[in-house]
Amino acid sequence: MNRRRQGRFAGVMSALPAALVLAAGAASAGSGTAAEWMPHELIVNLSDLPRAYTCNDLWYRFHDVLLAIGASDERILTYDCRDSAAHAHASPRVELKFKLLTALSGANTQFADVTANAATVRFTPGSPHSLTADDCELMRQMTAGLLATLDLHADAKFHCAAAVPAERFAVTVRALLPPT
Repeated sequence: MNRRRQGRFAGVMSALPAALVLAAGAASAGSGTAAEWMPHELIVNLSDLPRAYTCNDLWYRFHDVLLAIGASDERILTYDCRDSAAHAHASPRVELKFKLLTALSGANTQFADVTANAATVRFTPGSPHSLTADDCELMRQMTAGLLATLDLHADAKFHCAAAVPAERFAVTVRALLPPT
């Protein structure tokens, strides 16, 4: 089997709801780009988080960030955490398996699964809804362990001690999003 075809998405992908893209702060879209679904597997090791997170808290935050950057087929497993905030662990791990659109160029465009749109996605407290101002350190570590690893060219500003909750963090990335 052709190497480019091995990473192809075989199933039917449901379109990312436009409301989620808007909620995540998609600011601009570019012209269509030939793209292919590529699988990714990684573990994000979180350390010394200043607040307790349950396994569900982490699952929803990672899920919402992945959806906002256009990921599909995501599987999220949390480790070293508890489903009770009173006993949550400050250094959990999150295992992620998902597919993300990757731009193709030249002769490789013949293997395109879809024509994707380049977009600017912005993460701030409340966008997506699961992220709160108290998630500043979590978002800092998620930016380094996930967004930067994916080479999404993250522009990040963290002011975790800011008095105004809405100003504690702002992370902007460039992502390829599936057509809506």
